[in-house]
Amino acid sequence: MTSVPSREDPARSNHGAPEDELDLRSHLGILLESRGSILATLLLTLVAGSLYLLVAPPVYRANVVLQIDKKGSRLGELDALLAELSGEVSTEIEIISSRTLLGKVVDELQLDVEAGPRRFPFTSDAGRLQVKQLSVPPELEELPLTLVAGEAGAYTLLDPDSEPLLDGRAGEPAATPPDSLCQVELLVSELDAGPGTRFQVTRRSRIEVVEELQRTLRLSEKGTNTGVLSVALEGEDPAKLSATLGAIARHYVRQNVERRSEEVERTLAFLDTQLPGLRQELERAEGALSAHRAGSGIVDLGREAQAILDRSVDIEKSISALVLERSELRQRFTGKHPVLVTTRQKLARLQADRAAINAQLKGLPSAELKSTQLMRDVTVATELYLQLNNKAQEYRVLKSSIAGNARILDEPVVSRLPVRPSKPGVIALSLVLGLTLGVAHAFARQALRKGVSDPAMVEAQLGVPIHATLPLASNREALAILAQTHPRHPVTESLRGLRTRIQLALRDSPNNVIALTGPSPGVGTSFVALNLAWVLADSGKRVLLVDANLRGGTLHRGFRAEPARGLSEVLGGTASLEEVVRRLPGQSLSWLSTGALPPNPAELLQSDAFTALVARMSAGYDLVLLDTPPILAVTDAALVGRHAGMNLAVVRAGVHPMKEISAALHRLEQDGVLVRGIILNGVPRSSAGRVVSGIYQYDYPTTG
Repeated sequence: MTSVPSREDPARSNHGAPEDELDLRSHLGILLESRGSILATLLLTLVAGSLYLLVAPPVYRANVVLQIDKKGSRLGELDALLAELSGEVSTEIEIISSRTLLGKVVDELQLDVEAGPRRFPFTSDAGRLQVKQLSVPPELEELPLTLVAGEAGAYTLLDPDSEPLLDGRAGEPAATPPDSLCQVELLVSELDAGPGTRFQVTRRSRIEVVEELQRTLRLSEKGTNTGVLSVALEGEDPAKLSATLGAIARHYVRQNVERRSEEVERTLAFLDTQLPGLRQELERAEGALSAHRAGSGIVDLGREAQAILDRSVDIEKSISALVLERSELRQRFTGKHPVLVTTRQKLARLQADRAAINAQLKGLPSAELKSTQLMRDVTVATELYLQLNNKAQEYRVLKSSIAGNARILDEPVVSRLPVRPSKPGVIALSLVLGLTLGVAHAFARQALRKGVSDPAMVEAQLGVPIHATLPLASNREALAILAQTHPRHPVTESLRGLRTRIQLALRDSPNNVIALTGPSPGVGTSFVALNLAWVLADSGKRVLLVDANLRGGTLHRGFRAEPARGLSEVLGGTASLEEVVRRLPGQSLSWLSTGALPPNPAELLQSDAFTALVARMSAGYDLVLLDTPPILAVTDAALVGRHAGMNLAVVRAGVHPMKEISAALHRLEQDGVLVRGIILNGVPRSSAGRVVSGIYQYDYPTTG
């Protein structure tokens, strides 16, 4: 048995970067190599963008501008009464987008009723339908109903199962029979369509329509603390947009006035409830004073009593005013509000002053004391009644002349052109998206490509030199002898370089036999063998090309011959070597086909007859070239390679991963076969492919 030879470190190229370290030229090379797919992706995205522009409905934008006056209604000193009503813009934004306000807009414009013709895109309008009122049970909400137009404004309404619900006529209310399970009421205000025209009518959920308005409504303040609020809305129907925004603005301004008027009415109602009691207290005090004067006869007071009376009246008036103010504040604020806390503190101080005055009153003579107390009660009741009555009159004037602190600054305006879709924007996005997807696909394909195409990487990781890089041949050149038909072909020139390396390597070889194999089928071993044999014979050497693939050799196709008797017959003893070898006329190239495919090819190649045959061929020719099957498929290549002085492996560029090539070489080594070099076949000939693979090949210019 042949011993496994030790592998020496052959000369290898130390330049070149690994595949995962691509420089700028490599990236550009990948883009150039994939320019076709990038262009196709770009065209697809442009077509998709154009189709989107054709089918997407145009979206318009409407805008209304509101002004919120923070200074109230400008009623002079009466503005102080409503100072607390001037809210911030953020509060007004929440009010505008509230369900209460938007619900009123939905009810006014019947936005929860959708009606339109059933039609496909690119078809003309089928007619006109206006629904003023539609009432359905909850189970029919959000379900499309079908309205079929009849003669002279008549129509029939069908349920989702196409069953009739009711019949009616435009302009007249229609309803289902009272005993019907589904009570539906419909009022069609306008119907202009030919008989048989179908419309789709849907009653949407009111709360969902309101929430949809909340999502699509855009509110923002123009500038900082300007009080100018912009309200925008987008949709497909310009008229509907304008009407919706107009209704929102009107309801907001009306609600703003009602909100301010409600505060005034609440205060006025409180004052009206207090006035009768104060009036009765005043009358009681005046009656008590008159009775005292009539009984005692005292009319005038002394200086001390008068001073105490005046001071007591002032304190009582202040206390009554604070008590009234506290009652009003309690309707708007909690007990811990700073305003209420301050009011309670003032009230406590005044009550302390009243206690001190009452102590002074007790020091007066009894006659003056009683008179002073009664006169104080009358004066305080009179002052308090007049003050409260005047305030009530002010609020009555304010109620009749109150105005909101919000107004419509700019009426709703709808954009003349659609805001979406934007043709320049869609085209630009399509271009960017197409280029991005195309470039991403190019680099992803390069990253996912398992096959090795960099000779430097093969030499660095496997320690086996690359003897030749053969450019990618076309399909019609798969089994053609290019060295014969195209002597200037890049493949032929590359094989001439391989011939030089083989001649140098054979000086140290035990024989003149060369064996070619590959990791897997389809790598082009037969193509390389055909053209290499021709190039070797072209140098004047007597060359014998043997098709040692006894499992399905195809070399005879390259010579345009039939698979007559050949190697299998010689090994079987039914023919001699001289009888089956064919020589090309005028050439020093001879070839031997497989012959009939035997049932036991491995046994034949392992036999002593094959060993003797190789020895005879080596002695009879200058060079013997053996084409063998792939080593990872069958063991035939190892059996043949043991008899060769030089074994070469053919690898397809960009097809075989490094692990597969390493496995093929390891399999040969285990069987005692040392691979002296690798032939990288099928290298892309484009400049982009050269940059990506690190292989540089050029066509030498010829003169015509």
